[in-house]
Amino acid sequence: MLRTEIYIPARRRDVVSLVILLLFALLLGRFFFLQIYRYEKYSLLADANRIRMVTQPAPRGNILDRKGEILAANQSIYAISVIKDELIDEDVQMDMMEKYLDRDKRDLQQNLKKYYQGRFLPALIARNVSIAKLSLIEEHNNELPGVFSTKLPVRFYPNVKNVRASHILGYLREINNSELNAMKEGDYVLGDYLGFQGLEKLYENRLRGVKGAEFRQVDALGREVGILIDREPIASSPGENLHLTIDAGLQSRTESLLEGKRGAAVIINAETGEILAMVSKPDFPLIDFSAGMDLDKWQSYSTDESRPLLNRAVLGLYPPGSSFKLITTIAALEQGLVDDKWSVQCTGSYEFGDRTFGCWREDGHGRVNLSRAIVESCNVYFYQLVQRMDIDTWAAYVKLFGFGSPTGIDLPDENDGVVAERAYMNKKYGRWGWAEGSLLHLAIGQGDILVTPLQMAQFIGIVAMKGDQYRPKLVKKKTKDRVVRIPIKSATWRTIHKMTFDVVNKRGGTAFDKELAASDVSAHGKTGTAENPHGDPHAWFVGFAEGKGETIAISLIIENGGTGGSTAAPIASKLIKSYFRVGDATLAADL
Repeated sequence: MLRTEIYIPARRRDVVSLVILLLFALLLGRFFFLQIYRYEKYSLLADANRIRMVTQPAPRGNILDRKGEILAANQSIYAISVIKDELIDEDVQMDMMEKYLDRDKRDLQQNLKKYYQGRFLPALIARNVSIAKLSLIEEHNNELPGVFSTKLPVRFYPNVKNVRASHILGYLREINNSELNAMKEGDYVLGDYLGFQGLEKLYENRLRGVKGAEFRQVDALGREVGILIDREPIASSPGENLHLTIDAGLQSRTESLLEGKRGAAVIINAETGEILAMVSKPDFPLIDFSAGMDLDKWQSYSTDESRPLLNRAVLGLYPPGSSFKLITTIAALEQGLVDDKWSVQCTGSYEFGDRTFGCWREDGHGRVNLSRAIVESCNVYFYQLVQRMDIDTWAAYVKLFGFGSPTGIDLPDENDGVVAERAYMNKKYGRWGWAEGSLLHLAIGQGDILVTPLQMAQFIGIVAMKGDQYRPKLVKKKTKDRVVRIPIKSATWRTIHKMTFDVVNKRGGTAFDKELAASDVSAHGKTGTAENPHGDPHAWFVGFAEGKGETIAISLIIENGGTGGSTAAPIASKLIKSYFRVGDATLAADL
């Protein structure tokens, strides 16, 4: 049998071989690119199809008082999240969750839209889910692919029955889109909470901690089939604990004495600047803010005329009233304008130009020298004394003690206050729009002078320490703060200490307290009654007390409380006696 050889030209054969080699080279190259060079990328994509990473929020750091008593801690609540692209029938599954969670379907859908971040990223649809309702979700998990539960840490206040400290601690609020976009650092996502007021806000970075993660296996339908054993979970790191300077017992006692009133009190360790108690009333239960708040409740807070969310201790602005006579006295003594021999006749009123300025005692004090003017708080004496100086001299001494400027306390917001000087008065009223009579008002803490209770506490603390000024603080520090020395003569301090001592310990003093006078506690003070154009006057007391090797300074105001001697001083006396255990006094909140 004859065979015919198939002849393939060498050139064609070489071309075909080259093409085959090139195809194999491309195949091998692509294999190398996918399996070796871009291994990490495609490995991650493959894992994404079978692995779900569930982030674990970090517990916030605890907040404790100076003795270690916990004021703010954490507890867990359950939440439900969904992955939108893993829902088989969104409408049907939402109907099921409406039934199992007892939540309105529209709210669930609104949350899904609000917290949606991507096709395969979880979106929170319900928080604060009870165990019973969570059990229903778990029982029907085969019918609810893409739906899973998580735990969220929320604030818990174990000693809230005794200590609220609402304005000190502050509260958390859910982060919004604008805040999230402005964040330059941190792993925040929609649904996270961050500090919004008080220490929670200022120390957010220290308190919040670092999130963890858990890796779960899912099938092709997105249903969880277990936790991966080959992928170690990443543990969350709790936030740093904050140790405060606050004395929980004193804070509790102060809160109880101001309950039902509008006002504020600040008590400072005058030797360190540490805040021992800071109270603003009315306040609010922090638990209302711990796990989210509905719109109706928020509106009830924000429209409440008593303004419970306002921290009056650092943001409230008030005329200081007669307590500011101490500043006028210091300015006059330092300028050599007065001594205890100079006296005036108080008839109950004083004529200046075409105006009459009254004294609180309508029948007058009679002949009054400097000591008696402070002890009995005679207005007429200071009307005449302040005429010996000009407004800028007076204002310079006011500013010397920090008024008109923030104290620098570790809180996110603080008011500066207002100090009237010639430039300020000219700007506000015009060059000819005010008269020298304005200075008479300023001398007794009225008119264009506004202060915060914290500023008054810092001032009286400086008086207690005879010129040493410490920055007020709420969180303990490892390093000692720098001391600022106020340049006032020793003789002036001795005079001020003697007169403020007599206010509390001498019969006739506006803050006289028989029990304190007989104790081994050296208590000093000055009352004030600040006229209020919107109602009854505000009642002030500022003072300090020395005992058991410790010096505390106190500032207290009761809005519309009447006179300082009848309203503020008795409360301050109780606080001093409680702190130093005078007689039967204790720091128990129910006394």
